[in-house]
Amino acid sequence: MCEGHYVIRDGKYGIFAGCSHYPVCKSTLKIPELVYEFIRKYGVNIYQWQKQCWKCQQETPVYSYYLYYELSELDPIFSVLHGIGVGDISSIDRLLSLNVPTVKMKYSKTLNEHYMANVCLHCGAIQGHNYVVTDPHEIINSLCIIMI
Repeated sequence: MCEGHYVIRDGKYGIFAGCSHYPVCKSTLKIPELVYEFIRKYGVNIYQWQKQCWKCQQETPVYSYYLYYELSELDPIFSVLHGIGVGDISSIDRLLSLNVPTVKMKYSKTLNEHYMANVCLHCGAIQGHNYVVTDPHEIINSLCIIMI
């Protein structure tokens, strides 16, 4: 690629990332390749904050990522991924669970399935798949970003 940057385009074969200097530069990437390159270059922010456990009422740390939040810097089209967090991207979930003891693969009777979830540090109760906020701005004052 030249000195340009990738922008999202819609072509006859669907959505793709093309060079901003098109037609001089015809470099393209498939969307998954663009996302992979973004993660490889910038990583994924892991957000941590405190939440009151629904079962034991004690404060417990919870962790999540908001990949769409970072990707929206590439293009607003990624805002359609709104709400992606723990339990949604298995490769990131596995890495997170290796580094954070309260993020585990658990079984939910409510959902009747296994999924990666935060558990209470004190009582081990699943804190739920959909309990987290959908936008980091909602909890910005209590966030701590960690890198793994």
